[in-house]
Amino acid sequence: MSQPKFISAIIFIVILTTSIFTSFIVNEYLGLRSYMGYIAENGKSALFHEEYINQNIAFRLSRAFSPSASVIDNKVNIPHDICQYAESVGETYGLNLLKQTLPTLSGTLQTRNPECADWSQDVAALANIQEYEAGASSTYSFSNYTGYTFNNVRYYIDLINNYIYINRLVDTHHYTFNNWLVSNDGRIDIDRSALTINIDATALNDLHNGNNIVSHIYRDGYTEKNIISMLTPVFQNNTIKGVIVTDINISDLATSFYTAERPLLWRFLSLYVTDNTTGDNIVFHRPTLRSVALISHQEKITRYYTLHIKLDGIYIVLNMLWLIALYVLSTWLLCRYARQQLVRHQSLSRDNVTDAMTGLYNRKIMTPMLDKKIQALINRDISVTVAAVDIDGLKRINDTLGHHLGDKAIQFLGKALAHSIRKSDYGIRLGGDEFCLILIDYNLTTSQDVIARVYSNLAETDKEKLTAFSYGIYQLRPGDTLDTALLKADDLLYQHKRNKYTPR
Repeated sequence: MSQPKFISAIIFIVILTTSIFTSFIVNEYLGLRSYMGYIAENGKSALFHEEYINQNIAFRLSRAFSPSASVIDNKVNIPHDICQYAESVGETYGLNLLKQTLPTLSGTLQTRNPECADWSQDVAALANIQEYEAGASSTYSFSNYTGYTFNNVRYYIDLINNYIYINRLVDTHHYTFNNWLVSNDGRIDIDRSALTINIDATALNDLHNGNNIVSHIYRDGYTEKNIISMLTPVFQNNTIKGVIVTDINISDLATSFYTAERPLLWRFLSLYVTDNTTGDNIVFHRPTLRSVALISHQEKITRYYTLHIKLDGIYIVLNMLWLIALYVLSTWLLCRYARQQLVRHQSLSRDNVTDAMTGLYNRKIMTPMLDKKIQALINRDISVTVAAVDIDGLKRINDTLGHHLGDKAIQFLGKALAHSIRKSDYGIRLGGDEFCLILIDYNLTTSQDVIARVYSNLAETDKEKLTAFSYGIYQLRPGDTLDTALLKADDLLYQHKRNKYTPR
């Protein structure tokens, strides 16, 4: 195989392996982009499931508040039985204000109304909130919800009896739900209070019409975190009696979107929700290490909110580290093999045009390609000079001293010639004791410096003064070929030899 063809084959192999590597990267990139969509759908399913729970709690409360509702707990259905557990902290009244004192109620009820008989009749129904949360299941749901553990804060705000119930114990000394308990004429004003949790007029109107709504992002006074609230109306006799509110907090969002099957990927994900109206963000997960987000996905999850998922480039590098290592290793092995083959090819090519005895080029170097190169130099006004050289009296040395000394004389001269020229020049053994030099950027005058170096180098190596030589120098002119230049240099060589040995 010729060198150009061999190099082309290596280039083709490198391009092929690079193409395969690139296809793997593209496939992995597309797979990760698709996985970002899966994360979004999985998280949305969890949020929809939480909305489903909120609506079902509202439904159970509505049924419990209806006149036909059965008695839930005969032991605590009489207001007098409830009221003996009533407490007050300043102007706030209710149940479990400091700790759980009413065994059948696990959360805290706060109100500004000191008349226990007005609100105690609802206590039995409030147990539905905890009971449904404990047994909530998505067995027959069409969502992708797979059992995330939520720790949401749920409130029930009663608009008839004017109290707020939260599904956990609250130390009333430290916190009172004043934003809900502020009332006009002793009644909770849902329109006024809704402003404190960033509900717009359109959504509030939908709530009055009995629809489930979602707030904008706001900072919760109780948890002191940015949250989103889901609000669902609770009915009594086809009239809105109250509202069940579920706060979606940051930890719940992170839980719902968590990639359990890819824990390493989770460490490099950035997730946040943007409020499309206000531009506020809830950032609920940040990457452990951060560089540049190479994959981004965004998707509207409600008319208010857009979910953003970004995957850091560090994960992509780590995830494809084996592929990168395989590519680097295979490319290195291929390049090493290519280098060995090129060196071998060059060695074989060099051997093909190298004289074994002297290390100079042999006659095979004198190709049309070399002639074309020389013509190009001449056309650029670069001087090229040819020197013909041969050994004086080689036959006499062979006949009188032996062929081994004749070979030694050839080696002495070959070595002297090689050490006297540059890498850009050509030293050639034409055969026997005939040599030639092709000197690039030398004219007739400067070529004499090369001949002087040959004499000097020969004197250093041939201590026995076995070798003498004659030469002829010819500078090529436009129109000269290498062959014609060598013939003219040969004529000058023989003229030099005659002048040396012709008696005067």
